[in-house]
Amino acid sequence: MLRSTFVALFRASSVRSVSHSAPRFSGAAIGKQEPQLSLSYTCKVCGTRQGPKTFAKSSYEKGVVIVTCTGCHNHHIIADNIGWFEDFKGKNIEDHLKSKGEAVKRGTTTITKNEDGIFEIQK
Repeated sequence: MLRSTFVALFRASSVRSVSHSAPRFSGAAIGKQEPQLSLSYTCKVCGTRQGPKTFAKSSYEKGVVIVTCTGCHNHHIIADNIGWFEDFKGKNIEDHLKSKGEAVKRGTTTITKNEDGIFEIQK
């Protein structure tokens, strides 16, 4: 009985033309894409170089960002603007490290596409 039901459903679905009713997709992006930030660091637990770890800029500025080390699977708090973690001093990792007297390097990378269709990375 299951096989006959499947065959009947298959025949009913193959009668209709799917190509005419399928929506056409344009090259335009759907929805607003958020700016992204990335982070590279050395894990102080296992010494493994990590990154780049990518996350939304809005999460870094207004929410919570936690990244996981691929070496030891330890979780690192990058930003806590909500106050979830009492022992995390500062709203983000930059404030936290500056309060401990450690240096923080900040940089920007711009990716552009030239007239030949080649992507160029500028630091």
